[in-house]
Amino acid sequence: MTNYAPTGGLRFERDYSAAQFDDGYVVKFTRLERRAIQLFNESAGRVLTRAQILDAVSEPGSEKNDRNIDFLISRIRNKLGDSASEPRFIRTQYGEGYVWLYSPKSVVADYSDTFVVVGPFMGLQCLDEMSGYATEFGKLLQTELRKILGPEQKTALAPDFSKAQRGTGPAISIQVSFFKNPAGVESIVMTRSGKDDRILDVTKFALDLGAGRLADMQTQSRLIAQRAISSHWWDAAENGATAKPLAVAIYDSVQPKAAEWSWDEADRRLRPLRVAHPDDPAIKIMWATHIHAKYVKHGIKLFKDGTANCAADEAEIENLVLETLDYAQSRPAHAIMAAKLLYFVNQNYRDLALELAFNAYRADRSITSTLAVLGQMLGFIGEMEEAEAHLSQALELSDDGSMQYYHALYMLVQAYTATGQYDKRAALLKRFYRRHPAAMLYFEPFFTDHVKPSLRAKGIALMVKRDHATAMLKQVAYLSARLYQDPRHRENSLLTPVNLFVRRFGPAIVPEEVAMHLPKLH
Repeated sequence: MTNYAPTGGLRFERDYSAAQFDDGYVVKFTRLERRAIQLFNESAGRVLTRAQILDAVSEPGSEKNDRNIDFLISRIRNKLGDSASEPRFIRTQYGEGYVWLYSPKSVVADYSDTFVVVGPFMGLQCLDEMSGYATEFGKLLQTELRKILGPEQKTALAPDFSKAQRGTGPAISIQVSFFKNPAGVESIVMTRSGKDDRILDVTKFALDLGAGRLADMQTQSRLIAQRAISSHWWDAAENGATAKPLAVAIYDSVQPKAAEWSWDEADRRLRPLRVAHPDDPAIKIMWATHIHAKYVKHGIKLFKDGTANCAADEAEIENLVLETLDYAQSRPAHAIMAAKLLYFVNQNYRDLALELAFNAYRADRSITSTLAVLGQMLGFIGEMEEAEAHLSQALELSDDGSMQYYHALYMLVQAYTATGQYDKRAALLKRFYRRHPAAMLYFEPFFTDHVKPSLRAKGIALMVKRDHATAMLKQVAYLSARLYQDPRHRENSLLTPVNLFVRRFGPAIVPEEVAMHLPKLH
């Protein structure tokens, strides 16, 4: 006899092969027990005679014996921790049979703190005797989701998850349906937004119900988990772009609370979407933005390792943006990013880029998604007063400490540096450092006084190796300095890091693509 005394509710697997209590305790049932429990659940509250139960559980050719039913009921009670004298699940109706008392519908699952729910499962009858496949697949899918999301985000396996429950908490739900066709059994997996029940992604695959079942399930669950989370991330980035620049929305949606954004995590999520939807214009403009962001996040490493492939990346960005112009023009967040990227890859696009940018700014109802980018572009073409006004406003409209705040602040600091407004730059950085002292480690080598660098900047320079210093200079020249049309602005943008590293390594530290913007070095 079992010593387990369950409390709270329980939830059965769809095929009644097992049940899990609220405290996590799991019981499994034999084939005959499953048939009996299914019959009980379908007839809850009604008296079932021994003959009715016997007919339901007996197999063709087997010997039917009423006495076997009593043993079967005893085993089920034992597994459920039930008592004949104080029944919670099965009550004996003396002289008649048995009554099922428990209704799983009385247990209401709470998904308010759950990020993703795997469920519901539909069309299980198509699996016949392989109905346990659904449970196996669901558990593997949940495991893969946990690998992607980490311990911070909660997942749940809910085969009976209903449409009514979608608005009770989970960010997404993953519906798994099975159906037969002449070739066998296939599954359609549908990812839905928990917020408004929109379909975010649909994928279909043929089931391997043979010897290779486990390997096939592991492969499919891994791919589906990646697509599900990527589709949610894509949707969050698209929606977030209405209130912040697309370049910010993409990475904010990956780690909205993180101190440092992860290009690699976004890459892991965006790649399967790029493969699954190669012609989608929204994904194309995101991918182009993502390529540019690679040089923001990993530019120093790329230039240091010699793996920067600027020409090829620029060509890909250009093609992607040009292919999506019709789509982007009616969407301010995409149009402003298309404008920035076109100017970045080829300044001959200046007029087109500015037209796109100003049209996006005029059409943008929230303004915050276009202000900072337009301000930066105005700085590049030398309209510095307007650039400062736009960037200052973008900074004021951003939440302090948010990625959007960093984005606007960095651009404003760049503008003050380019125009030689060092007092304004120093005041802004002082205010910033008081709130975020760790940021000095990155900002100081680029924005300290170029004549009298701070002790902190000198200390950082002493820790930097020669190849790393060269890569830092290449990055700042590539991402911003070369884009200024006024030669004085280009020179001012480079003076601080160049002077800092020349003091340590000598003039030879400056690569040719940087030196060409500094006539005094020649």
